[in-house]
Amino acid sequence: MTANTDLHKALTQLLAAIAAGGSASGAASITDCLARLDQLRQGLGDEAPAMLRHYLEKRSYEKAMAFLEGRDPEGETGR
Repeated sequence: MTANTDLHKALTQLLAAIAAGGSASGAASITDCLARLDQLRQGLGDEAPAMLRHYLEKRSYEKAMAFLEGRDPEGETGR
C-alpha cells in the first residue's frame, strides 16, 4: 500500500470510530486510530505535500481526508 492509501484507511477508521461513539464492537478504538495516524504522519517525509502534512500535524483529519480524495478546500489535491 502507498502512504496515501494507508493514511486514507486510517482516517476512515478514525472517523468511523468517532461516529460510533468510540465503542463500536470489533472496530479500532479512537486512541488506536490516533496512534496509527501519528505513526503514519511521522513516516511521511519531506516528499509529502505540505498541506497534507499541515492537516495531519494540526489534527484536521476531515481536511486531510478531503485532500487525499482530491476535494481539498484549499485548492490543492492529494492525487
